[in-house]
Amino acid sequence: MQRANIVFALTVPAIWSDSARKKTQDAATKAGMGKHLPPQIFSEPECAAIHTLKDLDATSSLRTNDRILVCDAGGGTVDIITYDVLQIDPLGLVECTTGTGDYCGSTFIDREFENLVTKRMGSDYSSLLPAHKQQVVKNFEAAKIAFRDESEHDMFYVNIPTLGDRETAGVHAGNLQVSREEMRDLFNPIIQRIQDLVGAQIKAVSPVGILLLVGGFGESEYLYQRIIAWASTSGIRVLQPREASTAIVRGAVMKALEATGSSKTEISRRSRRWYGVTVNTSFIEGRHLPEDRLQNIDTGQVLARNQIRWFIKKGQLLPDEETIRYGFHRDFRHLGIWKDNLVCCTSEVPPSRLEEPVAKLCTITSDLTHLNKNKFGRHWRGFRSYYTAHYTLCLGVQDNNLTFKLEFRGQQYGFANIEFD
Repeated sequence: MQRANIVFALTVPAIWSDSARKKTQDAATKAGMGKHLPPQIFSEPECAAIHTLKDLDATSSLRTNDRILVCDAGGGTVDIITYDVLQIDPLGLVECTTGTGDYCGSTFIDREFENLVTKRMGSDYSSLLPAHKQQVVKNFEAAKIAFRDESEHDMFYVNIPTLGDRETAGVHAGNLQVSREEMRDLFNPIIQRIQDLVGAQIKAVSPVGILLLVGGFGESEYLYQRIIAWASTSGIRVLQPREASTAIVRGAVMKALEATGSSKTEISRRSRRWYGVTVNTSFIEGRHLPEDRLQNIDTGQVLARNQIRWFIKKGQLLPDEETIRYGFHRDFRHLGIWKDNLVCCTSEVPPSRLEEPVAKLCTITSDLTHLNKNKFGRHWRGFRSYYTAHYTLCLGVQDNNLTFKLEFRGQQYGFANIEFD
């Protein structure tokens, strides 16, 4: 084992930000997971889709041009992504539209249950030790998994530690009685939010032929029944794969192993936000704000600062491992380390300057100080000279993760340093 090259595959919700993904990867590296190779970060619904679709392919249930919606219902988040199947072997997928998601997983049912217990038991529950409250929620898990809204199961029981009988609260011999109607009331608001997410996605990409229900919450029989009843009116076939709760980790292992094999899943994804950089452009009276006006002391040119040049559009299709090149232009007298701000925006039409709702994503640090000045163009302004650098930042998209490389005069100079806020 000591000689083996171990690759760690980490999965995260698709709705997580680039910053959250990077911090997760950094934390894993600091924990010792990147001794041989950097830990890989994969999208949870994407992993679930890969495992499930390859399983469908094995049973000859998958066809080219099938449109499949993946509903990854987990504990905290629910992610919705729709794919078109371009090819079967190797598997080729393309996102039909920008994926969506929300915080409406099964833990929100737990919160509704705690509200019910608090209302029923009052001070008897609030006076319990925190460890005992956690145990109550853990005990509720069995009832949550077993719930199917069947008439033969009208009552469910949840053990309350250290508590005996509380007749008025419906507690007998330390067991809280929860009726079938109450269980429905705990589930239904959360399921409605999931149906709203799925419905909005279907409206954007209709028609959808297959809906895959995966994730830990995706194994809920009641959720499965509700989704089937809802989707059947649109002629959508709902599949709850075997071992739906482990489809994500199985798919992550598949993706990690693909790097060593010849059959690699090809996925084209759609950007969930706009990406761009802040730049200084020539100042135009009437177009740019007076407070953005500045004069370049080296060239004497009047510029407008805080402007944004967008180079990835929201919804833009990004094939896996595609490289997007963005040219930078710098005027300088003394060669130093340059920093640029990468910004993002989720609006349909983003502003052209740095203002709400634009958010700073990270700082890109470019270091060419090891090069001689004669590598750059030299210019004169009066008796003083300055230099111009034209270089390219190469933005890579691999497994839905952003990477940057610095390119100058056709040569790559390693990775540009990225500092996320």
